Amino acid sequence: MAGTSPLGGNEGGFTASDYKKGQPRWCPGCGDHFFLASLHKAMAELGVPPYETAVISGIGCSSRLPYYVNTYAMQTIHGRAAAIATGAKVANPNLTIWQISGDGDGLAIGGNHFIHAMRRNIDLNMILLNNRIYGLTKGQYSPTSPRGFVSKSSPYGTVEDPFRPAELCFGARGRFFARAVA
Repeated sequence: MAGTSPLGGNEGGFTASDYKKGQPRWCPGCGDHFFLASLHKAMAELGVPPYETAVISGIGCSSRLPYYVNTYAMQTIHGRAAAIATGAKVANPNLTIWQISGDGDGLAIGGNHFIHAMRRNIDLNMILLNNRIYGLTKGQYSPTSPRGFVSKSSPYGTVEDPFRPAELCFGARGRFFARAVA
């Protein structure tokens, strides 16, 4: 790849600004702002040129992210980001793919695609922004909401235990999983 070392160092001199585009439209204080800044910084540190990178998302607050990254980008239909990202990587193995989903998009309707993307173990960066609620619809519980969580869609509290994405990843024999708190 042009501009990068085999170890991912930034020989092309890219900065976070090279990956920025547009003005984010998230609520003040939303963690998606922090994540976007971290993603811009990580992309610059990896040194993969924007024209060799794609950001693919589904539906939800976090899924607006492709509009704010100066790369190839696509917002897909609800729950299909992992499937589309997998197809993009298989079609063009030289692209660096970042797939972004929220807990609702990635683990509810997109849950099976999430599991199978892990199982396939292709070179894909899957980011799950887990806020434990459907933020875009302003308060429905999500697959990762804790048992007893009171919301508009669960006024007496949820009756299910939450999904545990790490266990899904390891159960599907995914090779790497990391968790961070913003």
